[in-house]
Amino acid sequence: MKKLEDICRTVLRRIRPKRVERKRILELADRMRLRVSDAASESGLDAEVRIDGSVAKDTWLRGEADIDIFMRVSPALSRDELETTCLRVVRKALKGYRIIERFAEHPYVETWIAETRVNLVPCYRVEKGKWKSATDRTPFHTEYMKSHLDESLRDETRLLKKFMKGIGVYGAEIKVSGFSGMLCETLSLFYGTFRNTVTHASNWRRGETIDVERYYEGRREEIERLFDNPLVVIDPIDLGRNVAAAVADRKMWEFVAASRAFIQQPSLRFFYPTVAKPFGVRQLRSIIADRGSALLLIQIGRVDAVVDILWSQLYKTERSLRNLLQENDFEVIKSASWSDEEACNAILFELTDATLSPSKRHLGPPVSRREESKNFLEKHLKREDTVSGPWVEGDRWIVEKLRRNNSAEALLRSGLSSGGKSIGVAGLVADTVKRGFQILLNEEITSLYRSNRQFARFLCGFLKGRPIWIDS
Repeated sequence: MKKLEDICRTVLRRIRPKRVERKRILELADRMRLRVSDAASESGLDAEVRIDGSVAKDTWLRGEADIDIFMRVSPALSRDELETTCLRVVRKALKGYRIIERFAEHPYVETWIAETRVNLVPCYRVEKGKWKSATDRTPFHTEYMKSHLDESLRDETRLLKKFMKGIGVYGAEIKVSGFSGMLCETLSLFYGTFRNTVTHASNWRRGETIDVERYYEGRREEIERLFDNPLVVIDPIDLGRNVAAAVADRKMWEFVAASRAFIQQPSLRFFYPTVAKPFGVRQLRSIIADRGSALLLIQIGRVDAVVDILWSQLYKTERSLRNLLQENDFEVIKSASWSDEEACNAILFELTDATLSPSKRHLGPPVSRREESKNFLEKHLKREDTVSGPWVEGDRWIVEKLRRNNSAEALLRSGLSSGGKSIGVAGLVADTVKRGFQILLNEEITSLYRSNRQFARFLCGFLKGRPIWIDS
């Protein structure tokens, strides 16, 4: 394991913040804290303004600091007041800066200052356990980790975060549905070292449970009743919460697989994957033609939603359209959603075929079932969409029927013609679809590929179809 330890030392030298950067980030954080505190005082809002998150806990990576400023306000404020009054104060504090409204359980504000992201988040000033919003826990998380993570564990956490970022599973936001910073810190605290974490993770099974504070020691059945997630990590400051609740099955198992591969053959590529250059347009056309399957893309414009809601809406729409295709006998090999989070959104399907035969076999009841057979014959015998039959094959009736839709493109175009809410398209996406959409098939996708480099990288990854740490 000497190679593994050497790689970890190399990575740690690269990701541990240097003194100059640390000084700059801490000064900026304190300056923003005072700025928000002053704005709250001027607005007559009683707020405790504090620095939380990875900067406060000293688990951030060099060059990747996110400053989290939390405004703790009286629990007497309503949820509407939390959102309106607090955000008004934040906007006042950030006058002159470009702000972006984000959404977790409730809205918060993001801005960039000197190439550093600053998040300003309102929450309630409550006693431990008396949560009114999910963000109320964050200050308690900060204090817990500050008291439990020593310098060595903070570095082990940095290694774990960098590993997860490298393999593409870091981030609890809906777009990723992966591992949060707090989850990484909890895993590091439980296992002690990065090496131990990936070693144990390589053997995880569904329902793996981690309970740092041993709240449920000897009560396994209770955990199984309370939590139905692929990974259960009990929140150290809230025994009723799973810190890993946001982790999707796929992201958990990608982490397990990458951990196994890293232990077997340690490499820097897990931390620093190679960003592949997109295919040339001619090469792309050749790949699509040789693939033999059909690529079908629905492209729409801007969806008026904050980022987390945007991705939630896209994923819901993707699932609904996938179900529509499958219900109409189109075999979906895989699908994915993409967005530049501004003006362009797309949902991509790979199908075994974009066009099916005009007719299909329809299985009827066994002949032995008299009443069902009678109803089947009455239903299909003289229908215009009956191509052939009914006839008896083996012990049951069969009929050949015309398909309602044998073109995937036509099926989707029909379903989306009025926005698509009737087929399960998410509301905000449907509003955008009503204003117009494009369906691109195979080579037609090269028009978007040629004009949008972000989409080009996404499509190349989709076509390669394997985790980036395998490909590097």
